[in-house]
Amino acid sequence: MALTPEENNAICIEFFDTAWNTGVVREDLLSSDAVDHSLVGGKTKTEPGSGSFKQIIGMFRHAMPDIHLTILDQIFAGDKVVHRWSLTGTDTGGVMGMPPSGKSLTFMGTTIARMQDGKIAERWANVDELGLLQQLGVVPPPPGAGE
Repeated sequence: MALTPEENNAICIEFFDTAWNTGVVREDLLSSDAVDHSLVGGKTKTEPGSGSFKQIIGMFRHAMPDIHLTILDQIFAGDKVVHRWSLTGTDTGGVMGMPPSGKSLTFMGTTIARMQDGKIAERWANVDELGLLQQLGVVPPPPGAGE
């Protein structure tokens, strides 16, 4: 059963909002063989099911227990949904394996989801990891930044 683009977007909002803001991954909104094509930490994690996404959510929620997702833009057509988002939180647990910094962090990204029969069948995400590393002081800002 094909849903309208608006219905697909509503499912994605429910899924991502619930996962990031509460830590609950709604398995009922994912195809059992959903594929996550995420690139996090320089590694592509392409595997079926919810394991990769749960690992990413768990890593960030452990590092920043107060993490909060805000969807900034929504584009949806056919079976694709695109969200531009920001995540904010306080680094109390150590982001991406680094020591906790205690800093308030904000980073942005874009997620594309392909929908099938009312469920997320594939997911691609691009995250501004460079901006995150610059906020943590691991990577220097570009020359002239902040002037």
